[in-house]
Amino acid sequence: MEEIHVKKAQRGDKESFAAIVLPLRSEAYRIALCFLHNENDSMEAVCSAVEKAFSNIRQLKKASKFKAWFMQIVVNECRLQLRDRRQHQSLTERMAAEIPAPSGITEDKMDLERLLLTLEPLDRLIIYLKYYSDHTLREIAELTQLSEGTVKTRLYSRLKWMKLQLDVKEE
Repeated sequence: MEEIHVKKAQRGDKESFAAIVLPLRSEAYRIALCFLHNENDSMEAVCSAVEKAFSNIRQLKKASKFKAWFMQIVVNECRLQLRDRRQHQSLTERMAAEIPAPSGITEDKMDLERLLLTLEPLDRLIIYLKYYSDHTLREIAELTQLSEGTVKTRLYSRLKWMKLQLDVKEE
């Protein structure tokens, strides 16, 4: 069914495009939020990704790969925003933009969240996709445009580092 909508969208059908993008909006927003840590920037990245996907959908070769293709556009938009943010924000502005932890979160979870914030955005995204969105290593490799081996290495080396930081002994 999705492939039919993709083919129609490639011919300019806006309703078909909406039918394939709308189910992906929550996941796209979560990915952007994981990357950018700012609700407004995340919404902007997703909106830009939707615009770019609509104007470039004719370039999509395999209709079955729409989700991976779209999520890659979201990730690229996040990267662009991070680059722009680094160029335009001072250190104090970046610190002020951090979202405070909501009340009711355990101290362990706060420690984990703080550690995640110290990781590079790409590493944070890999961990998020694996453990919060249940993506496979192959899917993460497609989304990040890295080899599956690189994704695996980055994931497990960052997890090992995080365990050491949290003083958790490996079993």
